[in-house]
Amino acid sequence: DTGGGQTVETLLESSFGMRHMPAVLRPGSGAGNADDADYVIPKYAPADFRRLKRLCPFLRSVGGHGIALWSDLQEVEPTQYWALVREPLRRGASHFQYHVGHDQPDLDWRRWVSWPVHHTHQLKMFSRRADAHEAVTAIEQNEVFVGLTEHFDESLLVFKRLFAPDLNIAYRRTNTARDNRLAQRLLQDPDSRLQLEEMYGDEVPFYEWVARDYYPRFRRAYGPGLERDLEEFRRHRDRVNRLNIRLSRLYFRLIVRPRLRSA
Repeated sequence: DTGGGQTVETLLESSFGMRHMPAVLRPGSGAGNADDADYVIPKYAPADFRRLKRLCPFLRSVGGHGIALWSDLQEVEPTQYWALVREPLRRGASHFQYHVGHDQPDLDWRRWVSWPVHHTHQLKMFSRRADAHEAVTAIEQNEVFVGLTEHFDESLLVFKRLFAPDLNIAYRRTNTARDNRLAQRLLQDPDSRLQLEEMYGDEVPFYEWVARDYYPRFRRAYGPGLERDLEEFRRHRDRVNRLNIRLSRLYFRLIVRPRLRSA
């Protein structure tokens, strides 16, 4: 498990330094937390993007779970969206495990199951209504690169070749679960697995389309030598730019975040 979201965020910091910023909303703009009914619905909007660009005029990339395909950042400037998706039931089990391990150790599974807002969470990043057909259409129309968390390194390599030649895809795993026993137990138990299917089953056809049809198009477009390049990349993939990571976080902490709070 790569801990995909945080790992990608660190990768972008390493690659672009102060030219990368997280998608953080200003206070009072509707940013949610775990007690809000719709906290899993992304809220980053063109106005937030414009504000960030004023604070960071040399901006090259912005990322985070606050951004969805329907955030319409292309209203501000041409935008290349990219994302990684994961097999829905495994992602759902890991989502629960993450909260238990990080911020809600007493989180009850029955309460989690009966709390509908996080169901089909992954699909909501591509369709506000969590509609698989709508998500596929939007991805096709916007030429979004969608890779697979299960093929994390390969997806990074393909994205770099086809869309972002200047991207430094070296990374170190962040938020990787050291103990996956809780997630594995949920997947192996017939009752909890059935509940996972009810919560995330609508994502399965969408994920299968990405895995079997959409992502393979990019693999083919990469051309020959992918396996060789992947082997070479894995020998050096931890060569992150630590200075860039520090500069990105420092600029955000000292310049961007205080001004967002005062906006």
